[in-house]
Amino acid sequence: MKNSNTILAAMNAFMGKMQDGDMRELVANLQAALEYKNEELRIYKEKFEAETGKKHPKLTDDDRRRLARKARSLNATLLSIVDGAWSPQTVIGWYNKLIADKYNSVAPGQKKRGRPSISPEDEAAIINLAKDNPSWGYQRIQMTLAHLGIEVSFMTVKRVMNMYGFFPPPDGRVNNDFNSFFEAHQNILAACDFCTYELLTPNGLARRHILFFEDITTREAWCGGITEEPDANYMAQVARNQVDCFEGRLRNMRYLIHDNAMAFRGRFASVLSSAGCITKRIRPFCPEQNGYMESFIKTFKTECLDHLILTSDEQLWYVVREFLLYYNHERPHSGLGGRIPDPWLQDPDGEIVEFSRLGGLLKSYRRVKQAA
Repeated sequence: MKNSNTILAAMNAFMGKMQDGDMRELVANLQAALEYKNEELRIYKEKFEAETGKKHPKLTDDDRRRLARKARSLNATLLSIVDGAWSPQTVIGWYNKLIADKYNSVAPGQKKRGRPSISPEDEAAIINLAKDNPSWGYQRIQMTLAHLGIEVSFMTVKRVMNMYGFFPPPDGRVNNDFNSFFEAHQNILAACDFCTYELLTPNGLARRHILFFEDITTREAWCGGITEEPDANYMAQVARNQVDCFEGRLRNMRYLIHDNAMAFRGRFASVLSSAGCITKRIRPFCPEQNGYMESFIKTFKTECLDHLILTSDEQLWYVVREFLLYYNHERPHSGLGGRIPDPWLQDPDGEIVEFSRLGGLLKSYRRVKQAA
């Protein structure tokens, strides 16, 4: 009886919200968008049939797996509404055959052929990482497994993930001509750049400028400060902090790469130069000359900021600190061959344990010996 009352209260609350004009408009817009995509799909099907004489394109097993994974979250009624090409039973059958049941082409009693198969434990580790981290690519998962002591090849990770219907975005890092320059200046080269974020405050959006630095050799990143407006006085103080004789992270650096923003000129450059750190501006419209810093900021945004709505400077500072701990000590770096810039210690014989930050948004794994 208590559960029934709870369900009834939830339904009444939802219908109360539906009386609001904004909610009705939102539902109407979603319905209109769905009807538009269905009509667009019907047009494509008619064109395809007129040009080829076939009602449906020929699908590979990989295509069927991709559809089946998405269809699994829908019931038969919803699936029949959004998909008129194949029946719900057909799509669900694909799931049961290609994903839920492992495909095995070797008959019972036959000698196994081809490469030795990986152990069920390693295969389960690959699938668990892919399931928990849908934005991770094959290389990212392979590097994380290597950090955990599980040696599997890139192609093995790709084969297992595809077999279970996981098709992540490509890793996408491409080498460029500036690599030779950076390699020639190892241990004396750093870079910096601003990342902006809009806080949601009672008075509207408030922009904050986050200044990041990165050691090009070790890929270790740190925050120089967060401010509403990086004026000359603020930037001069940041420069003094960075070349401080005790805690300054740039005190042993020979060069600092940055873009052509006015904040990096004047007193900022003068203070650094007086401590022996020469600033080097990149050419206009050439962000690839500061590619390591651009890559870090993209990673920070896509893996962290884009998933959060923050309302105060305290929250923003907390997020920055947590991400830097994750980036420097827990996240494998493709530019370092899968190594972590400054990894935490782990027990070689321990069990694989998941660690998370920001409510599970940032996940990492390492071996920890459990208490008896």
